[in-house]
Amino acid sequence: MKKKIGCNYSNGIYYGGCLSSFNGTFTNEEVMIENGIGDIVTAKIGDITDAYEILKRKIMENNTNNFYDICHLIYVTIDEYFNGIENISKRIEYYTPEDEEGHENNKISNLKGSGAAMCVERSMLAQNLLKSLNINSYYKCSGIIKNESKEIHSYNLIEYNNNYYIFDSSIPTIKNGVITPLITNIPKEVFNKIISPEQSIGYSIKVSHYNPLRDTDVTITYDSGRKDLYEIDNSKIITK
Repeated sequence: MKKKIGCNYSNGIYYGGCLSSFNGTFTNEEVMIENGIGDIVTAKIGDITDAYEILKRKIMENNTNNFYDICHLIYVTIDEYFNGIENISKRIEYYTPEDEEGHENNKISNLKGSGAAMCVERSMLAQNLLKSLNINSYYKCSGIIKNESKEIHSYNLIEYNNNYYIFDSSIPTIKNGVITPLITNIPKEVFNKIISPEQSIGYSIKVSHYNPLRDTDVTITYDSGRKDLYEIDNSKIITK
């Protein structure tokens, strides 16, 4: 029986039961999603054909193969597919609890156009869009600390042209005056640890950046609670 993909995390302690990362294209994998306070449901990717078509059209319209441009187009594709985030308070309405009939039909594609998709749905979709462009990427779920608040968060990790990145389609920043996903360049040795699917292996990465939607500076520690810590001021990257 395949392990589910997600994060078992509490007070800086990781414990078994699932895999924290996934390097493939989502098809029938079950991903854990928080559904209310302390409740967990699982969902599969579903039919995201429309998202592939949106991204294909945007790449053709923009005629670009620049890495940062492609990341931006993936971000706007995700936003268009899910129709923003105006209704995230209704997110739980799209999932059936594990002990109720119909839970096997939980799919993130059910949230298309809903305005209710959050980090799990957005990073699952990002994973498949990145893979469709032959970009080596990982879906990752871990604990984070965002401005002193502990959360569970999903994002992506990318290896591209011998460079290594965190790609976060749920947390925006500004690059050249355009709202774009948070993209953080990290060292290879940090990348190699944080991509591990084992909950006991990781590397904390502290990123400071400006969030244009909240009009405030934000500090996020990805994979929080690790012995090893790497810090970066992302503003030095986004102004390139």
